Amino acid sequence: MANLSQIAKKAGCSISTVSRVLNYDPTLSVTDKTRQKIFRIADDMNYALPKHRTKKGQNIAIVQWYTQAQELRDEYYLSIRLGVEEAAQKYGYKIKHYFKDEPLESIKDAVGVIAIGRYSQLEIEQLVELNPMIVFVGQDTLENNQSCVVTDMVTPVEKVLTFFLNHGLDRIGIITGNGRTNDNHEKIYDERLKTFRDFLRTKKLYTPKNVFSGSISPESGYQLINEAIQNRSLDDFPNAFFVSSDTMAVGVLRALNENHLRVPEDVNVISFNDSANAKFTMPALSSIRVHTKQMGSRGVLALRELIENKVQYAPEKIVIGTKLIFRESSFSPTKED
Repeated sequence: MANLSQIAKKAGCSISTVSRVLNYDPTLSVTDKTRQKIFRIADDMNYALPKHRTKKGQNIAIVQWYTQAQELRDEYYLSIRLGVEEAAQKYGYKIKHYFKDEPLESIKDAVGVIAIGRYSQLEIEQLVELNPMIVFVGQDTLENNQSCVVTDMVTPVEKVLTFFLNHGLDRIGIITGNGRTNDNHEKIYDERLKTFRDFLRTKKLYTPKNVFSGSISPESGYQLINEAIQNRSLDDFPNAFFVSSDTMAVGVLRALNENHLRVPEDVNVISFNDSANAKFTMPALSSIRVHTKQMGSRGVLALRELIENKVQYAPEKIVIGTKLIFRESSFSPTKED
């Protein structure tokens, strides 16, 4: 098992910095890139992450729907949490972390709660019952009468589809990921699929067989493309794909390459999230940048307002915009785009 000295050497940081990052010290000022690097190295070296002690004072609870190990492999949710921590430090809050499968009873003692991830109706009700001072980040809970911070899932999809059509690409496919809430009570629906269907139906271009769904993994993206190529002629194969995550897009690119389909000449690919690895794929991924850090910080601000008002007020949904980043996997934008 690795020790702090070995992790520090590989990360190019001091032992003190590594220790404070792994102990989730909210007073430490380091970049998100450095934090993520240290966590990934610790995971690769099988370092046993320490348990976190409840701190005295005004605490906010961060509830993560992932385990620590899962979070280390998912830059999206890790980045949201880091945004929460940075904002919490700014406002003088201390932090108590709760990961998947950890007891949540003590969140009732926190001044407020930030819940990150995707929860079932039952899970939302249980969290609110424990502590009504709560804001959800990453899930639209407005219909549950709870405030939330989400990323825009409609505008970027329409923008990508418009871009494809403007470049003469009308056989458009979508690759989405399946998932379920932790309690297995509800399927997690990808609302981008609805936007995809509605938009292309208005253009009379929607084709059900161009919708591909699997698990959120590179292996799934790879398998979906291979199966589609085997079952269809290339003349009937999509000449553009919108992929719901960079994770799946990695497998998509590999499958296209192995089947001698050129990207972007034969198939354009635009993904979602713009993770740190998007620029290092072959070819580099065009992707929709999600401002996860801002999502986390806005969640804390909304929670702070709820705490300081100390009265019930109308819940709100805060929608954070996105940005389409063009790289090598799609055609270059024109002035009209």
